Amino acid sequence: MIKILLPTMALLTMACELYDNSELNPRDIDPALSPGLVFDPVSNTTTVGAAAEFDVYVVSADNISGIHAQITYDANRLSVTNVTTGDFFSDSAQTNTSFFIYDDDSGVLDINYFYLGNEITKSGTGRIATILFNTKQSFDAT
Repeated sequence: MIKILLPTMALLTMACELYDNSELNPRDIDPALSPGLVFDPVSNTTTVGAAAEFDVYVVSADNISGIHAQITYDANRLSVTNVTTGDFFSDSAQTNTSFFIYDDDSGVLDINYFYLGNEITKSGTGRIATILFNTKQSFDAT
C-alpha cells in the first residue's frame, strides 16, 4: 500500500497547472527555441482612419549580423505610415555601425537592418523596428 501511495502523493504535490494567459509578453519565449520575429503587441484595436503601432522584435538570435523581415498586410485595409529603426543593432561604443532601410510596396513591407562590416555580430532579443499602420477600412467589413 505504501508503494502506491508514495508515488501518487509525489505526483500530486509536484503537479502544476497549465493555463493560457493572453497577457503574456510575446518576447518572453523559451530561449531554447529557434530564433524568430514577433510583433508586440500581438493585436491592436483602433478605429478607421486612426493609427496602430507595432514593434517588431527578434527573439533568441544567435550571432547574427543582419535581418531581412518581409511583412505582408492587406493594402485595402491598412497603409504603412512610418517605420522607425529599433535598437537591436545599435552600438553605443561605435558610431555608424548599423544600417536600416525599409521599402513599402502596397501590401509588402521589406525591412533590412544590419551591421556594416563583417566582424560584428549580435545575439539575444531586441527591437528591430516600430511600424505605424493607418487603418483605411474596418476588418469587420466584407
